Amino acid sequence: MSSPLESTTSPRTGDRSYLRRRNSLAVLETLWSGAATIAEIARSTSLSRTAAESVLADLMTRGWAVDGGPPAQRSLAPGRPASVFHFSPEAGHIAGIDIGAHHVSACVAGLTGEKISTVRVIADESMPAAQRLALASRALEQALTESGRSTDDLWAVTVGSPGVIDKGKVIHFGGAGMPGWIGLDIAEHFADATAGIVLVEGDSALGALAESAYGAGRGVPDLVYILSGIRTGAAVIVNGQTLRGHRGAAGLVGELPELRWRDIEHQIYARSRSADEAATRGEIFDRARTGDAGARAIVQDFADALAVGASAMVLALDPEVLVIGGPNTENADLFLERFTAEIAKRCPILPDVRISTLGPDAVLTGSVRLGIEAISRALHEAVETQPAFPAPSNRIAAGSRAT
Repeated sequence: MSSPLESTTSPRTGDRSYLRRRNSLAVLETLWSGAATIAEIARSTSLSRTAAESVLADLMTRGWAVDGGPPAQRSLAPGRPASVFHFSPEAGHIAGIDIGAHHVSACVAGLTGEKISTVRVIADESMPAAQRLALASRALEQALTESGRSTDDLWAVTVGSPGVIDKGKVIHFGGAGMPGWIGLDIAEHFADATAGIVLVEGDSALGALAESAYGAGRGVPDLVYILSGIRTGAAVIVNGQTLRGHRGAAGLVGELPELRWRDIEHQIYARSRSADEAATRGEIFDRARTGDAGARAIVQDFADALAVGASAMVLALDPEVLVIGGPNTENADLFLERFTAEIAKRCPILPDVRISTLGPDAVLTGSVRLGIEAISRALHEAVETQPAFPAPSNRIAAGSRAT
């Protein structure tokens, strides 16, 4: 973020009001990153202490910031401890939804990303699309009830879904199950859930976004994310931004049968390689952990197949970090060494291979992050176009249907 210009006029418009709006945004973004004292705010924004105090007072009046008082860890220091200011937890709220073949999750979070309530519901992959969407809507309603909020409090509803998403619609879904999902307009279904923005994105892309913002890839500008669960997907972060491609299909390497990702789908894979035709992948992992030689061989083959597609991503993109996420990471200790060794055989420049730190909530967390980024962009636009820095009650994103 560039430093605000503390001068009497703006180089762009000659308008002091514009300068004030820029400074307000700079201070707000500092608090968005974490609590800070006046001195820390002044250093972060390059404002004088007096200017920082003035802008902060205005943000507090408008409802963007709150005085959290002196922190406990500083209260024993000599002299009067400095107050620490926070982004207001009541400034606004976002709903995140993760719709999968076997689950639906919904949460309500503040604009800082902290979840207030989370609801998880089991689904069946044979459930028709209309029922699955209805289940997601009920999960959202329950999350709102548990959080004590309503749809009127939401600045955004953000939805994660399997498949390729373009303009809020599912234009491709390569997996089994989820009948009626291709062609579905998910954004339209949730249009009445908020007066603000509705965003829909692929689950792998949201997992990558979450890991980049909060998880194993935090602070890493270039990473590849592999979502390893019942199905396998991938997504890419380049220069800190999700790489979508022309229609949102970036990372769809699993469609190439030569890369074997289709081979390792949950039930088909385990049953085709086990004498026990009813075995699931979870049971194979459990048997491998007890030392079962046949199960260990299957897990090694799983690692080999997962590494082929991951290698293709690494060779094409040269990421700094490769993050493995999804449910299968619960058993990463059984396959990570083999997986990494197989990538090293194919890739002369090996990225740092890491396991997700966000667990099963990565996609849901990513959906919240997507909403936060959209609201941040709307605030930047407001600084350029509105006569005064908006109050949270203005719902600056209202009316926008970014998908």
